[in-house]
This record gives sequence, C-alpha cells and structure tokens, in this order.
Amino acid sequence: MKTHKINVSRYMLAFALTIIVFLIGYFVGNTISNIKLDNLSYLEQDIRVDSLSNELVFALAQAELCNDISSSSYTKELADIGKRLVYMESLYGYNSQEVIRLKNYYSLLQIRHWMLFTEMNKKCGYNTSLVLYFYTNYGCNDCTDQGLVLTNIYRSRPFFNIYSFEYAINNSATNYLQTVYNISKDRLPTLVINGDVYYGFQSKDVLNDRLNLNKLLADDKLKHPEKYS
Repeated sequence: MKTHKINVSRYMLAFALTIIVFLIGYFVGNTISNIKLDNLSYLEQDIRVDSLSNELVFALAQAELCNDISSSSYTKELADIGKRLVYMESLYGYNSQEVIRLKNYYSLLQIRHWMLFTEMNKKCGYNTSLVLYFYTNYGCNDCTDQGLVLTNIYRSRPFFNIYSFEYAINNSATNYLQTVYNISKDRLPTLVINGDVYYGFQSKDVLNDRLNLNKLLADDKLKHPEKYS
C-alpha cells in the first residue's frame, strides 16, 4: 500500500507539472500573439499615415508634373511604404489577411505611380524606363530569382522604375493589367518593360541590354563623378 501511495503521488506531481508547463506555454504564447497584434496595429497605422502623405505628394506631383523635386518625393514616399510592407511580410507571412489587404492597396498606389511617370515621359520629355514585374510567392522558384536579379541591378544602376505585383492579389486594376499583357500563372515571372512583354526568367545581361543600363551608368558617371569617387 505504501508503494501504491508513492506512485499515486508521483503521478499527481507529474500531472501538476504538466498543467503548470501548459499554462506557462499558453500564457507566453498568448503574450507573444498580443505583442504581434499590437505591432501589426502600429505598422498598419504607420502605413496609413504614409499613404495619406503619399496622396498629398501625388496631388503636388500632378500639379507640378515636370518638376523633378515633386516626382522624386512621390517616388520616395512609395518606396517607404513598400519597405514597411516587406517588413510586415517577414513578420506575419504572405497569407496574413492584414498583409494581403495592405499589399492590395499598395498595388493600386504602384499603378498610379506608373501612370504618372508614363504621362511624365510623354509630356515632359523624360525617358525613364518603367518595368512591371508580375510574380507569385506560391511555388515559383524563378520568381524568387527574378526578384533578386531586379533588386541587385537596381542597386547598382537605379535608372528605371520597378513596380512589383503579386499575381494572387485580386483587384480590378491589377486584373486589367494581367488581361492587357496576357499574363497567366504558368507564364510567371513576367516583365513588362516599356510596354514590351517578356515571359519567364530574364537574366541580368538581358535586362542590362533591354534597359540600356550600361550606357546610362556611363553617362551618369560623366555627369556626377562625385557619386562614384
């Protein structure tokens, strides 16, 4: 009987420890979830503030269509929002409903920026190359590679604008672009460079050639040698 009592005590102790560990795990997990939700709420608020700022800069850029300062400010505003969304994706994943919703809105901001620069090229004598990049985060290794190539090229030769669109994002504006350029999931990644469509992965050499980046880099070095010293 004594042995039986000792075994029962051990089981009760083990059960109690299990409950304690479970409660601690639940408390820690719940705390982390709440912190993530708070962070997400703050990020959403920041992006909404940035978006309002973007709205105002867009209005100024339209009023001063051929003003380099206005267009540069508008581009910077858009880039800042993009960086915040990338950060949100890294924290909460591609499938987060909040990320998808904000990414959808960001796609519309990009289309508006693309339309503005298309008009500037026509009316202001600019020659900025515009690249629409359609990709997916779901089962497309070439899309990942294409994104890295575009990012690396832009870092060394920032003489063009990139607009990135997740194929899975569903709104009438992005759907319209996909229809116009005959883009489908099996053709991803797809690049639209100054209106010309390129299906599948495009190498660094091809992009340098299509965008004439080596010449643009050489010209920029002559105009602004201080940047390369």
